[in-house]
Amino acid sequence: MHTTLNQDFKDTNGNVLYTLSTVLNGDGKTPVVQTVGSTAPVGFNDDGSPIMPQVDEEKLLADQQSFMSRAITVQKVLSQSNGIDPSLVNMIGAENDSKNNT
Repeated sequence: MHTTLNQDFKDTNGNVLYTLSTVLNGDGKTPVVQTVGSTAPVGFNDDGSPIMPQVDEEKLLADQQSFMSRAITVQKVLSQSNGIDPSLVNMIGAENDSKNNT
């Protein structure tokens, strides 16, 4: 069984700037978060060229960190309910060490 987390991040006009997503399996693995930016223009210039959304890089990094924190929390709960040490979630690859996964 798995859980998918998705969250859209929008500008002040409601346009989606980027979406963060991850799939959690409760297997002790550190979550892998995917960031997908919007490729849709928010308007057009007089010459017909597209106006692309502007992304605040600092806000993007903060949103990614907040989303990862949420993903880690959920992954730990799922892992623990599957009998796996939830502390493994914090260290990349720790779930592969069989002595930690029993």
